[in-house]
Amino acid sequence: MSVRIDTILEQGMSADSCTCGELRKAARAVTLLYDNAFKSSGLLSTQLDLLYVIYKSDCAGISHLAKELGMDRTTLTRNLSVLERHGFIKISSGNKDNRTRIATITYKGRAIVAKAIPLWNEVQRKVKQQMGEDSWRELMDKLSQFVRVANQLNEK
Repeated sequence: MSVRIDTILEQGMSADSCTCGELRKAARAVTLLYDNAFKSSGLLSTQLDLLYVIYKSDCAGISHLAKELGMDRTTLTRNLSVLERHGFIKISSGNKDNRTRIATITYKGRAIVAKAIPLWNEVQRKVKQQMGEDSWRELMDKLSQFVRVANQLNEK
């Protein structure tokens, strides 16, 4: 039995060619870059992303947010509770269905987004400058394509 396991393990996987591993490594590096850029605002990059989607919608249902952000509802709910504790959003029941949860951005939430957006703009500008506009656009297109492929494969 151990011979078969050893054979499988020897065939193994290469860390530098694992799509998941490389994307996670990239995500960690980019998250750290943006988190450091926002440090003075008191927000993490994931919180700004979520707050901004709520801000654009004025109020948004949990299902809408989960779909928009590509997050599972459990993780989203946990992230929303942190934002609610800080007073950046208010969670309430839906008008038609009490089981529906609606997130609404507060004045304090709008103010923190307004404080963080210039910081986001600056780090975004630096990333584009370092990569070059064409390379950056190509990366965005490829990432969008990859998300579509992964979603299609998950549906099978």
